[in-house]
Amino acid sequence: MNKKSGIILILIIILVALGIFFSKNKSKTTTPSLSTSDKNEQSFLIDGFPIKEVPLYKLNKISSNKIFVNTDPRNLSGFDESNFAYFNVVLYSDASQEEFLNYYKNLFDSQIVEEYMSPDMVKGKIGQYKVSAAHYGSGNTGYLQVHLPVYNDESVEKYFLDFPKIIETDSRLIEHEKSYGLLNQKGGEIEYTKYFTVIDSGDQNNDGIDDEDEFLQLEEKYKNDYSGKPEYSYNQETGTMRWKDNDFDATLVISKDHGRIYLMLRKGKLNN
Repeated sequence: MNKKSGIILILIIILVALGIFFSKNKSKTTTPSLSTSDKNEQSFLIDGFPIKEVPLYKLNKISSNKIFVNTDPRNLSGFDESNFAYFNVVLYSDASQEEFLNYYKNLFDSQIVEEYMSPDMVKGKIGQYKVSAAHYGSGNTGYLQVHLPVYNDESVEKYFLDFPKIIETDSRLIEHEKSYGLLNQKGGEIEYTKYFTVIDSGDQNNDGIDDEDEFLQLEEKYKNDYSGKPEYSYNQETGTMRWKDNDFDATLVISKDHGRIYLMLRKGKLNN
């Protein structure tokens, strides 16, 4: 090998090394490394949240992380789909609104642009997930929704295997949404929610009068079921019933205006 060839070979080696260096730095920019505080905060992420694909940009604190499954035929997701499941994260980020939205826009494999797109939100696809990221400018709160490709497979149902059987199956109710989540408050809480629509039997004998008041029937049923529980209370005006059920603080809302029954159960993580 002559001297000139040797110099060219050395230059090629240096350029390759520099290319590898910058490539590594670029990947670090795309997915920031986690500090110790970030890792502690991620204890409030539900197991299975795709953190590698959807990082939490400039994370300061996670407020909550929940997974929702909705099968209400009257509801469409933020991506105009029915029967859907998604992770929802509320976080406090050290990024400005512009930084936050640009980060996720650049992270998307492809961006979803709608005719009436909100300036406070970006939507796109990351791998198998449809993702929306929102930041409303005031404060430092960011919102992420990560929609799963399948709403009813085992990877989703596993979150609800331990859902407390507090409301029994009732022919007057149809379950339309359920959620499981971790809340970063009071030292950490676990939350389960459901809502049901109430089936109205209507005017079966055609006398112009509704035959049955299903909401009144359910109200009386739940009063009988739970009035003996610790810390029971019922606000007739709001339809809100509260009681203690073992480790859970239970809240049941009988909402005739919405045509729904809402259930929320919370307990401390230490009780889990």
